[in-house]
Amino acid sequence: MSADEAEEIIALRATNEGLRAALLLAESRNQLVLEATNDGVWDWNLTTDEAFFSRRWKGILGYEDHEVGDNGASFFGLVHPDDQGRVEAAVQDHLVRRKPYSIEFRMRAKDGSWREILARGHAEWAEDGTPLRMAGIHTDVTERHERERERLRHQEQISAQADTIRALGVPMLAVWDRVLCLPIIGAVHDDRANNMLTELLDRVTKDAIRFAILDLSAAEFHSRTAETLARMIRTLRMIGTEGVFCGIQPKTAQILAARDLDIVGVPTYRNLGDALRACLERFASDAK
Repeated sequence: MSADEAEEIIALRATNEGLRAALLLAESRNQLVLEATNDGVWDWNLTTDEAFFSRRWKGILGYEDHEVGDNGASFFGLVHPDDQGRVEAAVQDHLVRRKPYSIEFRMRAKDGSWREILARGHAEWAEDGTPLRMAGIHTDVTERHERERERLRHQEQISAQADTIRALGVPMLAVWDRVLCLPIIGAVHDDRANNMLTELLDRVTKDAIRFAILDLSAAEFHSRTAETLARMIRTLRMIGTEGVFCGIQPKTAQILAARDLDIVGVPTYRNLGDALRACLERFASDAK
């Protein structure tokens, strides 16, 4: 072997070592990315049906690395039966018509539950248009969807409560001669507050009410509600009717105490029965 040939071999070996080191570095970087991302990565060879699923891809469903087969059939076997048709159609639309692949579906977890998955991916095609491979990511959107469903359920409950409150109108109870009780139920927005005050004043004036008991046991309180109560009390005083509170809950008491409102001297009782007894005692005292 000549000296030139030996130098050429040494140079080739050095080049190979450099390429091997670069490849190892690239693989290490890819592995770090796979471990760091919260998404599951997949890569599907469409010719052989061999597939790569990252540890995170399997971990989303609770499986260990060896518990899911490395092929496309393993993936489709975990898709919810009701969603399989949509998923297969979405894959075909991407491979044949090259439509974007982005779809949500359910996959069976190791514990038997169903996780909601957002799948996105892209394929590679040969020059003749034959799809060769497809790769992408899986994002677990189960908790996000559950929060959204909970928000919608909460909105529906609020809407149903509001409908019930509107149906009730302004319920006023004549609990004794010249003693009226107004149960305040739910939240009190501006329109409802004005309606309540108008109907309360009409009833108080019509029946010459001496005491108006405002029952707050079912009220939903915020600062605007407290201001509404103060306005009711001031207005009642102007026409000679005394406002009385009952059923104030601890949270309500904190909100009322934090506001600089003219309600400090308003008689307050634990429940409607105590409030009514106090009103009757006042009648008896005034009669003496």
